[in-house]
Amino acid sequence: MTNKTPKITALRPLVLADKRRVSLEMLVENLPTTTANVLLMPDMFESAQAGPPAKLDRSAPSPYPNIELSILDSRRQPVARLFIIEHKEPQTALTLHLRAPQPDESYTARAEMTYNDDVLDLVEVPFTLNE
Repeated sequence: MTNKTPKITALRPLVLADKRRVSLEMLVENLPTTTANVLLMPDMFESAQAGPPAKLDRSAPSPYPNIELSILDSRRQPVARLFIIEHKEPQTALTLHLRAPQPDESYTARAEMTYNDDVLDLVEVPFTLNE
């Protein structure tokens, strides 16, 4: 991980015209840079005659956090969710599908960022399908 803890700076639910899909736009900052994994990469400039590439330590933990995006109903039960493993993008927009949307229901868009077993950040935004 980087010196600064990654965090979710914005989460915006956008209800699509069919009222069955919700696009979640998320902004994240302080993600590790791509150079964080340079030591794990084989030397691309080494000649092919130098022999096989060195064995990589696959047991080294990834520097990237995981994210769970979900939509909760008014009873705090998940009605849609997805997982992003080793999240690397500062800006993301993903669409979640509601199986049985309720027009008068109050929903909550939720983003939870974790690293190993620790919760780094949690953001919740209420919305309705009529917005």
